[in-house]
Amino acid sequence: MTNILQKKEIPVVFAVDDNYAPFLAVALNSILKNLSAQYFLKVYVLNTGLSKSNEERIIKLAEEYSSDVDVEYIDVTKRLDGLQEKMHLRDYYTKAIYYRIFIPSLFPNFDKIIYVDCDIVLLTDISELYNEELGDNIIGAVHEEAMTSYDCFGRYSEEFLDVPRLNYFNSGLLVINTKEYQKQNVEKKFIDLMLKHKFEVAPDQDYLNVVCKDKVKYLDIGWNKTPIPEKEFNDSDLKLIHYKLNFKPWLYKGVRYEEYFWKYAKDTPFYEDLLAMRNGYTDREKERDSLAFTDLQKMAINYINSENNYKNLKLKEESNAI
Repeated sequence: MTNILQKKEIPVVFAVDDNYAPFLAVALNSILKNLSAQYFLKVYVLNTGLSKSNEERIIKLAEEYSSDVDVEYIDVTKRLDGLQEKMHLRDYYTKAIYYRIFIPSLFPNFDKIIYVDCDIVLLTDISELYNEELGDNIIGAVHEEAMTSYDCFGRYSEEFLDVPRLNYFNSGLLVINTKEYQKQNVEKKFIDLMLKHKFEVAPDQDYLNVVCKDKVKYLDIGWNKTPIPEKEFNDSDLKLIHYKLNFKPWLYKGVRYEEYFWKYAKDTPFYEDLLAMRNGYTDREKERDSLAFTDLQKMAINYINSENNYKNLKLKEESNAI
C-alpha cells in the first residue's frame, strides 16, 4: 500500500456556488473513484460563500477517501472587488465562471494545475491528464464542439473573435501552465479585454480564447466530450463527459452518456436532490431552454453584424498603428 507521504500530489480547482454544489459532488466522486493509488488529490473550491450544509456534504463525501484527497474552500470575494459589476453574463451563467482566471496568481507554488467545471464526470485516472506535457503553451484544452456542430458559432469564432473555429477551445477543462500564464500576463490581459469589449456568447471562454490564442496545446476530444447526440464519436476514447448546453441529465431524460452521471451521483449526499431536480423540471422550463438556445444562436449572428465587431475594431486599430 502506498503511504500518503509517498503519493504524488495533483492540484485540482473547481469554481462553484450553491446552485452547482450537487454537481461538484458528482464530479469529485468520479475523479476519486478513478484515481490511481500513486496520487493524492488536493482540491481547491473557489467560491464567494457556500452554505454550511453544502460544504459539509462535500466534506462528508471527501472523508470516504480520506487518504486520497483534501478539500479546501477558497473565498475569492476580495479578488472580485471592483470587477463584479463589469462581468458580462447571460441567462444561467453566474460570476463563478470568472473565478478560473485568478488560479495561477492564487496558487503560484504549482507549476501545473487542473481546472475543471462541476458539470462533468471523469471516467479515467486524472493523472493521465495532469501528466500531459504543455511545453511553452499557456494551457492544455479541448476544442469546443459547438463551433463545428453549429455554423453560427463557428462563424462567431472566426468573424467576431478572430479565432479559427477549429482552434476555439472549451474553458471547462484546463490544464494550466501557471508559470507561462504568469509570464504572459494572462490575468491582466483578460481583465483589460473584458473592460474594453463586451463578449456575451460564452463570456469567460471567449476572452480566454482571444488572450491565449496560439499558445494552446489541444488535447484529444475525449478529454472534454459534449454529449451531442448526432455527433459521431468512438466511445472507447471517452475520458471526460461535459454535460453542457442543453445536455444535462439532472434536467432531461435520455441525454447521451447519462448513465455515467447517475452512476457517480448515486453514492453522493446529493443524489435525492438531483432526482428531485430532474423529476420536477417542467415542460415549460424545457421550452424556455430551447428558446434560450435559439436566442443564443441569434446573439452570435448579431455580434458578427454589430458595429462593435471585435475583429473589425482590432484590424482597424492595427491599421491605424502602422
